[in-house]
Amino acid sequence: MQPTDDPRDHCSHEVLGDPARSSAGKYTELAVGERSLWRFFVYECVVTICSGLPGALGYLLRRWLYPLILGSCGKGVTIGRNVTIRGSRRIHLGDRVTIDDQCVLDARGPRSELRIGAGTLISRNTILRVRNGSLLLGDGCDIGSNCIFGTDSRLELGPEVLVAAFTYVVAGGNHNHSDPEVPILRQGLTSRGGVSIGEGAWLGARTTVLDGVSIGAHTIIGAHSLVTRDLPEKCVAYGAPASVARRRGD
Repeated sequence: MQPTDDPRDHCSHEVLGDPARSSAGKYTELAVGERSLWRFFVYECVVTICSGLPGALGYLLRRWLYPLILGSCGKGVTIGRNVTIRGSRRIHLGDRVTIDDQCVLDARGPRSELRIGAGTLISRNTILRVRNGSLLLGDGCDIGSNCIFGTDSRLELGPEVLVAAFTYVVAGGNHNHSDPEVPILRQGLTSRGGVSIGEGAWLGARTTVLDGVSIGAHTIIGAHSLVTRDLPEKCVAYGAPASVARRRGD
């Protein structure tokens, strides 16, 4: 396991509680991802005008104006109502990406990168959160509602991965707890190498994938499974912990 550089880099409450920063500076860094008053002004205007605007007008304004606040934004992007965007300059959307209502795109820290590939769908209430790491979704993925993807290292999905509702994938951000006398929040974080999910894989509803796991291409994970170790490609696996039940095509 690799320790993180500085546990303070990964704790938003440390940033917000830093007395050396003004309230405006803290909010600007959290929302925009960089200390630029001009970008902060643009961000505030765009979000205030169209974040919660209903109907076709809301969709059109978000399509036209959100490229002004994101790191990059492709053509034909659709963003629903009340999508929370933090670290906007570190978020990159490919062509024809769809983000449904009430989602959260959160890229915190100077080394964060959140990229969503072309044609990918993120269903409502799903959270994508990266802190000083990278979260990469390949082209054509379909992410169900109420999912959580979080990483402090690297989390990568290949093209056309299908993820059912209420799935939880955690890559990095494992709390150290060796000293029972010190609060866990103060003991820093470790990473087991992140998570990789191969092309065309399918994760069933309420699946949990833990840090350090690699799931092979075209593998199917049964609903309610807990994935704690690597799984090969083209297999069917389920259980807690998940294990291979059979090879696809046999």
